[in-house]
Amino acid sequence: MKNGELERTTQTSPTSVIHGDPQLLLRFGVKLLLTSKANCTYIGEYDSAEQLKAQLVEKKPDLLLLELALRDSSGIEVIRYIRKEQLPMKVCILSGFEGEATVRQALHAGADGYLFKSCSPEQLIQGIQTVISGERIALPSELNHLQEQELREYRRKGARKGFPLDPLSSLSKREREVFYLLAEGHPNRTIAKQLFISPRTVETHRARVIRKLGFDNTADLVRYAIRNDLMSL
Repeated sequence: MKNGELERTTQTSPTSVIHGDPQLLLRFGVKLLLTSKANCTYIGEYDSAEQLKAQLVEKKPDLLLLELALRDSSGIEVIRYIRKEQLPMKVCILSGFEGEATVRQALHAGADGYLFKSCSPEQLIQGIQTVISGERIALPSELNHLQEQELREYRRKGARKGFPLDPLSSLSKREREVFYLLAEGHPNRTIAKQLFISPRTVETHRARVIRKLGFDNTADLVRYAIRNDLMSL
């Protein structure tokens, strides 16, 4: 790169991109950067997991650029859907969640790369081009050790054995819902109203979550969620 300017890639065939992120302004800026400097063509922009799932099947982009906190669900669920359906595309996370546990969770689910929204334009283009080329990457570079750790563990356990790819994999769907609401500080009665269940049922789920994750109390759960950026996933 000369004088700090971004150079256009020499790739001859444009990379088709679908971008999933609830922030319109951010999508606009990233689209402008990638279409002008990275030989990418945008074929869709969506803010919800449901929209993404439908459009990914129909349009089959070369690359999905994905935020984890979508309007209606977690980007992790989208990654799992892509891998389950064996959709032929690369998945690169571009997220504001910077906790190591969250990066690990995304890589475990099947993301090909994980980039922070705090990265520079140069790093964004570098990361995306690395993913497109068939390699895996996590930026900033000090997180790249996660790639090697996860790959070794995945191979050791065996991909066909359904190795748990999620720090909350032991929880049921309902227990996950209770986990996130507890992490946000909601009392049992509020959670009960939101999930249309009784406070007693909430308490049962709360106890199971704490036991399965090895906590002593709800305070431990909240600290874990905050420390690992699991509040909004």
